[in-house]
Amino acid sequence: MANIEPMNYLTAPLREVAQHHLKPDETVLMAIYAHHTVLYTRQRWLWLTWYRRVHHPTRGFVLSTQRALIVEDPTDPATSSADHEYLFASCSPERVMLFEQRSHLLDCALTLVMATPIGPERVTIEYNGVSEDAFLVAVACMRALIDGQPLPPSTRPDETYARERAAAWEGWHAALAGLELREENAVTRYLVSGEHVQEWLSVPAIDESTWWQRLGIGAHEQPPAVLVRTNRQLLLVKESRRIVRGQMTYGSDAWLMPKARLRMATIVPGQREPKLQLTLEHLGVTETVRLPVLPEYAERALVLVLPHLSARGE
Repeated sequence: MANIEPMNYLTAPLREVAQHHLKPDETVLMAIYAHHTVLYTRQRWLWLTWYRRVHHPTRGFVLSTQRALIVEDPTDPATSSADHEYLFASCSPERVMLFEQRSHLLDCALTLVMATPIGPERVTIEYNGVSEDAFLVAVACMRALIDGQPLPPSTRPDETYARERAAAWEGWHAALAGLELREENAVTRYLVSGEHVQEWLSVPAIDESTWWQRLGIGAHEQPPAVLVRTNRQLLLVKESRRIVRGQMTYGSDAWLMPKARLRMATIVPGQREPKLQLTLEHLGVTETVRLPVLPEYAERALVLVLPHLSARGE
């Protein structure tokens, strides 16, 4: 029977669903409880803008050495997977091409971009900031499985996890010298113990608004970003800003691209500014990530990525 101790962090209904789908010989590394969340998605039609409420049911994220399971609470009215015995998704880390993470107060999400026979597929689980550290540990575990590295000393955001990060922080701080504190904090959030920053590039915001849009409320711009090359991945972190109760708040959107998945980097023309296009390939499936850059930054961004591509070809 699969070990159940890590699943004590789940509620009884979620635990029962997870145990039903786990194999007897499956080693569970961790389980995360994700509260029922209500998000507001922006809708537009012509000049009209409104927001639609979207409910995401209570879910459990169960990570084993073989796969990540996302199960839904059968007692939650918003559940959408009853026809699949409340199994929302089953994802093998071996098929993960890259990770996308959104971090902004109560609005966080982890997306696994998977290589499937029909092309890239995205599997997303939404959660609030209370669970953010736990999901960062889950990504660290999956990255270790992808890279063939030892698993982290702790699979929970506990004292051991905090000590490991504190020990690594001094090296990260020195390597990221020159970044603003907010940018540095955003970058280090997605690094793991034993990971070394090799090079980084801060990409300023790009104003894409027309003159009449500048007269209105709200910015039409590509946010500032930081592109980071480490010994294990290429990391892209973009700043996100929102007005919450009249105050400007900051978060980040991140793309974590394992070194082994990078295939090509090119500069492609954009509608206004050139873009750095990163191509990832795995199991015959390709996916692209694009970063708009000012012309004077395009060549520098390309040069930053090339060592990973050269190492792949050796």
